[in-house]
Amino acid sequence: MGRAERRRLEREKSKQKTATYNLTKEQLDKLVEDQIKDRLKVIKKQAMEDAITTAMTLLLVLPMEVLMDHYWKKTYAKKIPEFTELVLQYYERWQNGELDMDEMKEDLWEYGGVRLEEREAE
Repeated sequence: MGRAERRRLEREKSKQKTATYNLTKEQLDKLVEDQIKDRLKVIKKQAMEDAITTAMTLLLVLPMEVLMDHYWKKTYAKKIPEFTELVLQYYERWQNGELDMDEMKEDLWEYGGVRLEEREAE
């Protein structure tokens, strides 16, 4: 086998290893856009899961800490498990549609003096 033949075989082997595709700009743009959309879906899902975890933690932890620090200083060890269980039961009732969020917001305003208002996204 001569030198020219060896080089030709090497060239053919390298061509077999490397696949070449011809894409139009539109096809390439669509592929990139699809990849970005897939990544965004994953990122949004993770962000939502993180937000839900944080919200649920705050839902339980903040009221519990206030009750322990200011209201049940001596008896919190006995009362906190029941309190957290009741909070979770109310959450489940709300999820099942048994509690009306608007009524609870009105109670918060009437008895707690705090009005929660939703803002439109800017």
